[in-house]
This record gives sequence, structure tokens and C-alpha cells, in this order.
Amino acid sequence: VEMLEYLRLMMMTPEDTRGKPLEEFDFSRTISPANEAAVLQSVVEAVKYQLGLFPQSEEDDAMIIKDKGMFRLLSYNQRMAVRHRRNEKRLLKRTLAALEKQIRNKGLDVDQLARAEGSTLGQVLKGETRKQRTALEDKLEKMGLPVDLR
Repeated sequence: VEMLEYLRLMMMTPEDTRGKPLEEFDFSRTISPANEAAVLQSVVEAVKYQLGLFPQSEEDDAMIIKDKGMFRLLSYNQRMAVRHRRNEKRLLKRTLAALEKQIRNKGLDVDQLARAEGSTLGQVLKGETRKQRTALEDKLEKMGLPVDLR
């Protein structure tokens, strides 16, 4: 959660802020579709980068494990390292698939997404179920005070 909040801040553009101070924005919420797309895409790129650092593919590791004769020649630590490396690649691939699905489900896989245009309310994207509330309403509720400001 904190990583997403930080990335939302880092992906802010002048079109999002429209001159408003950053303190007025609630980074625990989606700022704008374009901002959220940039945030998720940056995480996708980081995961792809990490996958690219491995010298072998997940399939190569699976073949090593499958070849029982060769696998037994490795020391215990080497066998565990191969298994760990394969599992790390699996987790990264699953993370990548989940992020790409989230981007599609939220409708963030298109060009020309809207920016916040200075609105500090946050936006509810397609597929999100929470109702849109201001940061002030959230704070009032946490304090046990009446939330209905209208």
C-alpha cells in the first residue's frame, strides 16, 4: 500500500495538480486514471526488469529439476538454490499477470486517460467497489464524528 502511495506521488504531473499543493491530495486513493496507469505500469516494468536479471528461464530450472540424475549430482544447497530461483521466477510471473489483469479490469490499458485536473477527491475506477469519499470524510469517520457533511 505504501509503495503505491509513493508511486502515485512520484507519477503526479502538472495536469494532475493544476497548481494545488500536494498536501491536499490523498495518495491512498486513485488520483486519476492516467496517474494510476503510470503507477501500475512502473511496477510492471520493475517486475519485468527483475525477471530479466535471471540468466536462465523458469523452464530451464524446471528441466534441471526434472533431470533426476543431474539434479542428484548437485549439492543440497545447489538443489535448494535452483528450486528457490524457479519459485522466485514463478512469483514474479504471477505478479506480472495479476498486474496486467488489474490494468485491463480498471480500463487503464487505453491511450489518452484523464488526469485529475486539480481535483483532490480521488477517483473510483471501473471494477472498484468502494464509494467515492473525500479524505476529510474518512478522517471524520475514523475519529467517530458525523460523516455527512451535506
